Amino acid sequence: QEAGVAMSLKRHNIVAATALTLGGLALMWVLTLALDNVWYRMAAFYVFAIPAALLGVKLDWKAIFRFRWQHALIGLVAAGALYGLGWVGVRLIHAVLPDLAGEIGDTYGMLDDAPKFWVWPLLVFVIVGEETVWRLAVTLAFADRFKVWGVAAGAFAFALVHLPWGPPLLLVAALVFGACWSAIAFKTRSFWASFIAHLGWDVLIMFVLRY
Repeated sequence: QEAGVAMSLKRHNIVAATALTLGGLALMWVLTLALDNVWYRMAAFYVFAIPAALLGVKLDWKAIFRFRWQHALIGLVAAGALYGLGWVGVRLIHAVLPDLAGEIGDTYGMLDDAPKFWVWPLLVFVIVGEETVWRLAVTLAFADRFKVWGVAAGAFAFALVHLPWGPPLLLVAALVFGACWSAIAFKTRSFWASFIAHLGWDVLIMFVLRY
């Protein structure tokens, strides 16, 4: 009986995660048409997506959001490692695909559209949303049933929601780094590990040591 309940819960979560992905894609298309500023667009998206994720996917959210120092340390180490991975990737793009390298500047141009006094609260809120929705609700729902393939599905869903407005290079980055953050969330089942890894990486590439 317990096995049947567990399987029913996994099926429910897979349906909910699929609905979040497809509904999120549709919502992002609408917001892309309605809001020119990418920061306001992303913030508006997560105003709707966060409660949908928390209510729709049945996880032990209390345990997931419980802070542990070891998870914070994992996040900090991962942020540095992912920055290094990105640095290598950018150098390879410049060497092998120089025509694509111009998109790096275009991506930074979108980031520079951030309203000066709101950049930090918007950045933190958006990353809280991305981790809650894509790394936890979606990735864990798929990974609890399909393991490593579920991690890949979570990364694909995260990249997919960038499709309405993101240049190709950003989609690739969302897929690659999204897979890394999804793997961290799956292994730790912690909000804080993937959140700190993501926030640390963003701070490094945006404000400290730009590629």
